[in-house]
Amino acid sequence: MTMTEGGCLVRCYNTGCGKQYDPAENTDDSCVYHSGAPVFHDAYKSWSCCDKRTTDFTEFLNIKGCAKAPHTNVKPVDTTKKPAEEDNAPVVTEVVKPPERMERPSEDTLLVPLPFNISASLQKHLNSLKTSSDAAAETVSTGSICQRKGCGKSKGDVTDEDVCVFHPGCPIFHEGMKYWSCCNKKTADFNEFLAQKGCKEDTHLWADPNQKKEAACRHDWHQTGDTVNFTVYVKNVKPEICKVNCNPVKLQMEIYFGEDQVFTFDKVLCGIVDPEKSKVTFAKTKVEVSLRKAEFVAWPKTFVQ
Repeated sequence: MTMTEGGCLVRCYNTGCGKQYDPAENTDDSCVYHSGAPVFHDAYKSWSCCDKRTTDFTEFLNIKGCAKAPHTNVKPVDTTKKPAEEDNAPVVTEVVKPPERMERPSEDTLLVPLPFNISASLQKHLNSLKTSSDAAAETVSTGSICQRKGCGKSKGDVTDEDVCVFHPGCPIFHEGMKYWSCCNKKTADFNEFLAQKGCKEDTHLWADPNQKKEAACRHDWHQTGDTVNFTVYVKNVKPEICKVNCNPVKLQMEIYFGEDQVFTFDKVLCGIVDPEKSKVTFAKTKVEVSLRKAEFVAWPKTFVQ
C-alpha cells in the first residue's frame, strides 16, 4: 500500500495489470487486463484470451490487455496449492511383503550324482593318455576296484579275459525317475537303478582305493542371479572315476587327477539348490560345478562351515 496526497494507493491483482490505484477513483473501466491465462508453448508466449504471440518475454509482459473492469485488490486463488487438510494428511506407505523362504531340507537327504560334460580339449588329452597307458601295462593289485560306472568289480574276482560292462553316461534323477543318460532305461526304484546292466564294453579301469593320495587344490566360487558356481583348479583330471554328488543343502566331491591324487570336499551349502538342474563341467585345467539356486536370493557365502 502506497500513501499519496489524496489517500492510499493499492495494487491491482487483475491478470496483466499490476498497477496501483486509488479506490476512490476506481471505475468500471479503470483496469485493462487479460481475462485469460498465460500460455507458453514451443518458445512462444501468449495469452489464451487474445491471439498475440511473441518469443520475447519482455514483449509478452507489455502486451496490452483485451478486457476492461474495475481494479481489484483481491489476490487470485492459487489452484496449484494443496489445501491445508491435505498437507496434514498421513502419508500412506505401501509395505511390500518379502517372499516367503523355503523350508530348509535335511542335510541327510539322499545325495545324487550330478550330470557332467567333458570339454573337447580335455577329451583330446584323455584319448592321448589312454593310448600311452594301453602300450605300457602295469601290475595291478588284487584289491583294485574297477572305477567305471556300473561295474564295481574287484581285480581278484575276474580273469584277464573278463570284459567290463559299464555305463559311459551319467546318472539322472528327475521327477522321481532314475536312469542313465546313455541308455535311458527309467525306473522309480533306486535298487533297480543300481542293478541296471551297463550298455558299453571295454577293459576294466583299475584303481586301488588304498593308494590314493589326498591333495589340496585351489578353489573359489561366484554367483549369479540363479546359480552358484564352484570351481576347482586342477590338471589331468580323470572324469571317469570322479564323484560329484549333492542334495539340496550339501555338496560332496572326489576329484581324481595326476598319479592317484584325489581332492576331497564335503561341505554344507549356505542356501538351497536344485540338484536336478545342476551340472558339472570337466575341463583341461579345472572342474566347474554349477548349482542351480532353488530360491532367487543372494548368498552371503557359499558354505555354512
